[in-house]
Amino acid sequence: KGPLLPELLQFILPLMLSSMLQIAFNAADLIVVGRFGRPHSMAAVGANGAMINLIINVLMGLATGGGVLCARYYGANQTDKLHRTVSTTLITGVIGGVITGALGLALTVPLLRLVGSPDEVLPLATVYLRIYFLGLPVMALYNFSAAALRALGNTRQPLIYLAIAGVLNVIMNLFFVIVVGIDVAGVAIATVLSQCVSGFLTVRCLLTSQELHVKELHFSGHIFKKMMNIGIPAGIQGSLFSISNFIIQASVNSFGAAVIAGNSACVSVEGLLYCPSDAVMQAATTAVSQNVGAQEYERSRSVARWSMVLVVVLTGILTVPAVVFRRQVLGLYTSSGAELQAAFTRMMIVCLTYSLDGTMAAMSGVNRGLGYSMLSAAVTFVGACVFRIIWVYTVFASVGTLESLYVSYPISWILSTAAHIVCYYIIRKKPFKATLEAKAAAA
Repeated sequence: KGPLLPELLQFILPLMLSSMLQIAFNAADLIVVGRFGRPHSMAAVGANGAMINLIINVLMGLATGGGVLCARYYGANQTDKLHRTVSTTLITGVIGGVITGALGLALTVPLLRLVGSPDEVLPLATVYLRIYFLGLPVMALYNFSAAALRALGNTRQPLIYLAIAGVLNVIMNLFFVIVVGIDVAGVAIATVLSQCVSGFLTVRCLLTSQELHVKELHFSGHIFKKMMNIGIPAGIQGSLFSISNFIIQASVNSFGAAVIAGNSACVSVEGLLYCPSDAVMQAATTAVSQNVGAQEYERSRSVARWSMVLVVVLTGILTVPAVVFRRQVLGLYTSSGAELQAAFTRMMIVCLTYSLDGTMAAMSGVNRGLGYSMLSAAVTFVGACVFRIIWVYTVFASVGTLESLYVSYPISWILSTAAHIVCYYIIRKKPFKATLEAKAAAA
């Protein structure tokens, strides 16, 4: 209810800042090891970027299922179903994190070999990734509980908790690397410990807001099934980007340690630039889902329009300064000329077109909020994953330059955005039809 734009901004801005703080964890790792660590330490942390993004995107996608249900039951004022959804969401987060972490520990070296990590980078990259997998249950719990809080409209508390964890992460990074003298292992331990803090605070806030106690949590198979119907396609969609990036990372690794480090620095910056897209996408999903639950279908149409406008504006506000001051921004990570040149190459192609990625994310969120999560995942599969993989094995294989590799990003964003928009105009007819019929009957 109320004016839509202020409501959306009130949701988006704290969420965007929360995501930026979460991305800052890995950025802090890269900056500290790049400045104070041993040779190849930055490349070792960066070589794990595609792997970590794949894991996080899958978990966040699965968490979306719980978030969408929380939003829908909240909008429909169905308290009992809301509490059962919160309980099932938290339990699923813990179990999912344990399973994923165990699998990751067992497959660490094969996974790094799969992306072509160079021999000089592999030992340190293995250490970082294994420590990260050990902390995955807590990270998963944070993502699931934060998704539920945001679905209820509370984006301020997760922001505060991430700010606290972010400060702790930087302090511990510097302590472990400079004082203790363990660079790659040190920044990994710092990330896990700081995430434990944010996870604990977020879960406590969620339980308190719903007046639930840990002993009252129980798993609902019915709710879990509904969560997975939404979450699995969303998780697949999130993983599709990472799978294509996985293949691109393997191509980048073929250029050597300097290009890996430079690429990692730019990807770290891109993570911050993507935060408006992710925030708008989640806001669009939540707002559309809430209004569908309340049968305010016309209002959901306004959500779609404002989402497209906001994602372009907010992404542009971050992208322009990053590109203009690229030497200063990327200089935080490294002073190596070869690494900086590789980072500049990626930034001038990928970062300049990041608003296209935002429009794709926004429309994907709208369609998911309408209940078409599988369709959204299918569009992304074709537009982002399949296209980029074909591009790598055809155009890039023929040309063989970094520029020919990176240009696949903006082209895939354009194709996917167009497909999402076409799908939106088709699928929105069903829920809107009820409104038109109601108005005709009233007339």
